[in-house]
Amino acid sequence: MALSVHTETFESLWREWHDLAGLSPTRSVFTTPAWLHPWWQSQRTSEQLSLLAFRDGGRLVGLAPMMRCPDAVRLLALTDVCDYHDVLYRPEAEESFYPAVVDAFEKQGWTRVELEGIVESSPTLRRLTGAALGKGWTVEQLVDGVSPEVALPSSWDGYLESLDGKDRHELKRKLRKLTGAGRVECFDAVERQPLPEVMTTFAALMRSSREDKAQFLTPEREQFFRTLAEAMHKEGWLRLYFLTLDGHVTAASLLFDYDNGFYLYNSGFDTRYASLSVGLLVKALCLQDAIAKGCRLFSFLRGSEPYKYSLGAKDVRLHKLILKKGS
Repeated sequence: MALSVHTETFESLWREWHDLAGLSPTRSVFTTPAWLHPWWQSQRTSEQLSLLAFRDGGRLVGLAPMMRCPDAVRLLALTDVCDYHDVLYRPEAEESFYPAVVDAFEKQGWTRVELEGIVESSPTLRRLTGAALGKGWTVEQLVDGVSPEVALPSSWDGYLESLDGKDRHELKRKLRKLTGAGRVECFDAVERQPLPEVMTTFAALMRSSREDKAQFLTPEREQFFRTLAEAMHKEGWLRLYFLTLDGHVTAASLLFDYDNGFYLYNSGFDTRYASLSVGLLVKALCLQDAIAKGCRLFSFLRGSEPYKYSLGAKDVRLHKLILKKGS
């Protein structure tokens, strides 16, 4: 398959990109235009956009969403808010696509390309490395973090049985303590309230739960979260759960419901209810709802916080590729 390469725009690519993102073996919610466009519109600083579209005739068969940074060329979006990165392609184009990507890098005159947040199962790690080495590039592969996840069984009881005995006992104990404290509800708040109101509550809980989260959620990042939530809601991928006790919102979790999985993006809780473990339990109850909806995966995304493992998560490694050409 002979591929032509074109530098295109979000606007020219949107519909085809949306379709390609759902077909690619490397797909994730973070590689969709609905996710990346809000980031580009609100979070970029000195980066320059370079969307490399690979076409077979007129048909889009591959995409490398890149940005040129002062020190290197990178996949679009930074890892402070974007957990997974990758290129995209139609499965039938795989053999031609990766060599064409390296050719495109060379034609652009790029000599250092860094690809962060590549999940360990991605064909990119092997295919792009092989294509680059074959064309005289050097390639360094590093572990770039972990993204713990749970392969979901078909029932909540099955999930509980999969936990370590101590973790199962603790989760049940904490749930009993919470339900004994009053009337408990956990629900997708966007189904009951306007999204702007829900996001205001979420941002307040996120800031109140930990000092580092308060520092992270600058006004600029809060606006990005709001714009992103609107984009995800429009696609039908947003889930924003509130955990309430006697009608008071005690904790919240923002997730993406994508490709038969729940992806926990961020969360917060009211520290006045910390003794009831509401920060942990809102996540556990989101996981329970994911099982009820028939999902097969619950991802806690980037980071190795201990609570993830107490809820049965196993590490999935993320990798970084550093490609260099010339001396």
